[in-house]
Amino acid sequence: MLKKEILFLWDGENWNPNGDMLNSNAPRIDEETGVAETTDVRIKRTIRDELIKKEGAQMVFIKPYKRDENVLDCKTAIRENDINIKQSKDDLEKEILRRFIDIRAFGGVLPISDKDEMKKDKEITTAGVQFTGPVQFRMSKSLHKVSINHIKGTGAFASDYDEKDAKKQKQQATFREEDFLSYALFATYGVIDNYNAKKTGFNDEDAKKVIDALWYGTKNLITRSKMGQTPRFMLIITYKDDTFAGDLNNSVDFEGSKDDEAIRSINDYKIELSRLKAKLKRYEGAIEKVEYMVDYDFEQNHQDQFESSWIKIER
Repeated sequence: MLKKEILFLWDGENWNPNGDMLNSNAPRIDEETGVAETTDVRIKRTIRDELIKKEGAQMVFIKPYKRDENVLDCKTAIRENDINIKQSKDDLEKEILRRFIDIRAFGGVLPISDKDEMKKDKEITTAGVQFTGPVQFRMSKSLHKVSINHIKGTGAFASDYDEKDAKKQKQQATFREEDFLSYALFATYGVIDNYNAKKTGFNDEDAKKVIDALWYGTKNLITRSKMGQTPRFMLIITYKDDTFAGDLNNSVDFEGSKDDEAIRSINDYKIELSRLKAKLKRYEGAIEKVEYMVDYDFEQNHQDQFESSWIKIER
């Protein structure tokens, strides 16, 4: 397959796109710039969740594995998938890549066995396998400074009720506090590398599934903290060779009609694509095609900036 670049704009309001486990699960914020952040791990999880819905859980390797409420490790997960760990390392790698689209896409380091097991069973000769995936994303950042909404509330149940302890019977319901972003528009930048795609067997059909999963999976995350996420615009550039423009997320300009922290909807700003189009113009000789997916509201506000040569994807 050919090299691709992806620029993906998506937004939400009163939400937490990616909680920081080291900071009470609050939204990730760059304290120096005031912009919100989302890790590549969160983006890949969105894609995996949607692939599970559309393609089936058997097509995705990295997912929760439990047995009697216990979370399993990777070595046990390998066995849960009935992968023959006694075959040669080359055959083991081929089986994993053939079966799991997320490993073909994102790669991974997968432990297979440990020294003790390998000493006991001489037929097991592979300690682990490692793949470099062709689909990689940069840390996503909001295109503007964000406002954080701190919310306090109460839970439905007491935290430590005891029918034998009168004091614990009288205690109030638990209190909870959490932070949400009032609004944020994120720019996600990704590359699908043709060289690593060849090594993992990632093909054009896989690429279509991953791109669709990023678009539709962003919208389909119907959870309390992510309800209302909306994919707004995705640009997919396919190149003829290894040449590519790079840094697309920093090639668009956010023009707000009010202060950044006061932005609350897609109608409070415009995205200026002039610098992005100028950059792509410099690489037009290496570009095979430019495709895009767009949300209705974003299209109504920005369609005058779309190039006539861009191909709209509708599916």
